[in-house]
Amino acid sequence: MFEKKTIAIFLGTLALVSGLIYWGLQDGKQSEIVDDQSAIVYYYGEGCPHCKVVNDFLVANPQVAEKVSFQKKEVWSDKGNAKEMERRAKVCNIKPEGMGVPFVYGGDGKCYIGEPEVIGFFKTKSGMNTEASTETQQ
Repeated sequence: MFEKKTIAIFLGTLALVSGLIYWGLQDGKQSEIVDDQSAIVYYYGEGCPHCKVVNDFLVANPQVAEKVSFQKKEVWSDKGNAKEMERRAKVCNIKPEGMGVPFVYGGDGKCYIGEPEVIGFFKTKSGMNTEASTETQQ
């Protein structure tokens, strides 16, 4: 009888501790989800050739970073950033199989995927597209 009571107390304590740990982990995840939905975020993968093209464009055009406030987040080795990218893709109604990098969450509920769309987004946001069209008309 004593052994059954001891085992029951042990299992009850184990269940209580496990529940508290689970609750604590869930509480931490909820705080991660609350982020600035108006922020522009550029997601990339380290070693991604298309992301390198976008990065080279950003380096060659420093006026983009001067005119557009955005965050860069690596997603291939940072699982937290990858989860954040998934959440933002859902806002844009993008299914997981349609996701990829380079990826920009535009801060206005719009997403841009792939090298041409991402570079086009940064050109438009920084005013480069209007400069190009003005030069062409002159």
